[in-house]
Amino acid sequence: MKRWEYKHIRLDYKGRGITQEINLLDIDGERIRGWQGKEVPSLPEMLAALGEDGWEMVSHMVNQDNTANGVTWHYYNFKREIV
Repeated sequence: MKRWEYKHIRLDYKGRGITQEINLLDIDGERIRGWQGKEVPSLPEMLAALGEDGWEMVSHMVNQDNTANGVTWHYYNFKREIV
C-alpha cells in the first residue's frame, strides 16, 4: 500500500500578485522568512523547487474574503509518496 506525506502552504502575494512575488509565506503552519538563500521566493521558484523534491500539488484554494485580515490567502496542498 502506498503511503503519503503532505505539505500545506499558505501565502499572500505582494501587491496584486502580477509578478508572483510572495509577501507572506507559511509552510506547515510556520511563518517562513527564508527559502534557499532568498528572503521569500516567487511562486514559480517555489513550485519548481517543490517539484524537484517530488512534491505534487493536489489542491489550491483562495480565501476571497480579505476584509477581515487585509490579505488574500492562497492555500496550496502537496503530497509525495513515502518510499
